[in-house]
Amino acid sequence: MRQSSFISWEFSILIYFFGSISFDRLNSLMLFEGRTSKSVKQLFPGPILQGKTIMFKNLKICSIYILFSLFSLFPLNAQTRADVREEQMQDPDSFQLRINIPTSLEEWKTRREWLRHKTLVNAGLWPIPEKSPLNSRIFDRKEGDGFSVSKVYFESLPGFLVTGNLYEPLGKKGPFPAILTPHGHWEFGRLQNQGAGSIPGRCIDLARQGFVVFSPDMVGYNDSIQLPHDPNKSLRQMKADKPLPWESRTYRPDFVFPEAECNGLSLGGLQLWNNIRGIDFLTSLDNVNPDRIGATGASGGASQVILLIAVDDRVAAAAPVNIIGAERHPGCLCENIPNLWVETSTLELTATFAPKPLLMVSATEDPWTPKTPGREFPMMRRFYALYGADENVKNAHINGPHNYNGDTRAAVYKWLVNELGAQGPLITVPDEYPDLAPLGDLRVFPDRLLPETAASAQKVLNQWIDNSKQQFQNSLPGNPADYENFSRDFRTALSHNLNVCPPELDSLEYSVEMEESRGEILYTLEKIGAKGQGNWIELESACKHAEPAQVALLVYPDKLGTLLKPEGLSDFSWLKSMLDRKYHVYHVRGYASDQFSTSLEKWDSFSWPAAYNRSNFTNGVLDAVTAIRSIREAHPGIPLTIIGLDSKGLIAACAAALDGKADRTVVDLNGADPGYWKELQQLIPIQGFQRIGGIKTVFLLMARSDSIIFNPAASWDPAWLRGKVSDIGLSGNLKILEKETKFNPNHLR
Repeated sequence: MRQSSFISWEFSILIYFFGSISFDRLNSLMLFEGRTSKSVKQLFPGPILQGKTIMFKNLKICSIYILFSLFSLFPLNAQTRADVREEQMQDPDSFQLRINIPTSLEEWKTRREWLRHKTLVNAGLWPIPEKSPLNSRIFDRKEGDGFSVSKVYFESLPGFLVTGNLYEPLGKKGPFPAILTPHGHWEFGRLQNQGAGSIPGRCIDLARQGFVVFSPDMVGYNDSIQLPHDPNKSLRQMKADKPLPWESRTYRPDFVFPEAECNGLSLGGLQLWNNIRGIDFLTSLDNVNPDRIGATGASGGASQVILLIAVDDRVAAAAPVNIIGAERHPGCLCENIPNLWVETSTLELTATFAPKPLLMVSATEDPWTPKTPGREFPMMRRFYALYGADENVKNAHINGPHNYNGDTRAAVYKWLVNELGAQGPLITVPDEYPDLAPLGDLRVFPDRLLPETAASAQKVLNQWIDNSKQQFQNSLPGNPADYENFSRDFRTALSHNLNVCPPELDSLEYSVEMEESRGEILYTLEKIGAKGQGNWIELESACKHAEPAQVALLVYPDKLGTLLKPEGLSDFSWLKSMLDRKYHVYHVRGYASDQFSTSLEKWDSFSWPAAYNRSNFTNGVLDAVTAIRSIREAHPGIPLTIIGLDSKGLIAACAAALDGKADRTVVDLNGADPGYWKELQQLIPIQGFQRIGGIKTVFLLMARSDSIIFNPAASWDPAWLRGKVSDIGLSGNLKILEKETKFNPNHLR
């Protein structure tokens, strides 16, 4: 049995009396059924360990050292063996930065690619949607002093319009650097024209300095009227600098489309795609230099910039304004894509832009960035220093509130002109809000009538769903060779979608709580956890043989019964049969058994909880995966069977799919039909799960080894799964027991 990080007093006495102890011999004192303590290595660091022998020059000093170590270990373990995941739940307003800045560039490059891919998966943009023709239209051009402004729309998806204004230099010769500048949650969207933030003023100034600028609408703002935004954010439209009449009692829908969301659609993901296509639009213009593209925006616009620079390498310089904060995160649906901020942050995601030029703009009275010079900025420099490029990141700290005001604009202008090589002349004192009346109505569709090429909202949603399904179909393996690539790519995508990364063996921690004989059976209870995950869960086990032939992990809800009672009896009649066949049987608890469960009321007390926190389901998968890795370390080379029963069958299936090394997986569908999206959404309530293939992907990943699926709904049709498993030459691994409703260990023979 693997020992906890406690070292017994008996070991201290042994150490006192012996001047040299073989490390192997000391380890053997801590061996039971193949589990070896890591605590010896942890307890004797540095020069005390020499190869495999612990040498002691002074026995009394060594004994004091050991005893001192013991005292330091006791309080540490008492504190760390509690599961703190519910206590650490976050939302935008209760956010606390938890970040480990890598110590090597190689480590960061691995993490960087992980973050970039995770962003695409969570945004519903993996596999990458097909880039359909933009069919862009630029019209109604007006000229001002040193600039022109036109109305623009193009299709980011077939029939779905991105709308905005295009500002271009006058009296200068291109090609020019270009800027994409998405707006935030200003009252009048891209047409906000006030001292705190004039978006037309910013665009006009940038054009006068030699930039081509595209200012797009957020979804649901101004001329983007096919789909809604958050109804509390997008309230008014604007005609030049005068608001149109607005009726507050009118119903305004929210961005809620369950089937499309199951297939990966999200408000933030759609805006990210619009901005990616916005770069496509800019680089399609003859007067734009595609190698000199910048992006800047404030607040919600800065959030869009962060997501864009994390996934689109074409952006050469970026200036997100007033959003990167260690104690507060963005606060709109469009900035809180489900799963996006689990174990990461705006700061870390922005760091993926390194070593390219970055300007972090902050403000003294801004709720997000008041401490940036002494807090977030030094952290960002450490990421850039990994490349030897810490001079490529700058901070402009402005006196003022949440803004993109004249002072902020002046700082950004100077930086962008320098980094992107604009012709200038540099504007050092911007007009806070220019007179827009001479430009007329800047809206693209002032009469609120869309062109014939625009699709209805329902058609846009249906196309998204159909395209998502087709892209998955196109990714499916048709032969054994294709299966290897599919397994690699879709296991990674599943990991990102569920926000569960199987822990490395050296990140596991253990604590033995109990071991005792219960009749002829040895019962053990230990606590296990993965460093940095906040999870400390119970893993109980029963065995009759010191050298088991096989190992099984049971994943089932506590309501089904007790694995092994003190008198040696079990609530599962089949346990004795498995033990007699030399199985060492484990049961994982925590969220995987409903020992822990976050109530719906607690969950709903947070804003956008799914963006920051694992659900009960995904925490259950994390606990099951942690148990799998723990068992594999304890029993290397011994066949492992994963068995998911009752409501936890799909947790076991997902854990086995992520692990990818189980010798056999048994999944109880508990009378469900996971092929019907509404039922699947109840079983696995993870946005975008269907986008990466859903339960089909899980079962295909399981098919690498023996897979038994039983107790499905009568409506579930397994023909697709059987056919696809046959295509990849693994039909012998799949057994579907449509009539079986109870687990039978004879199926394991």
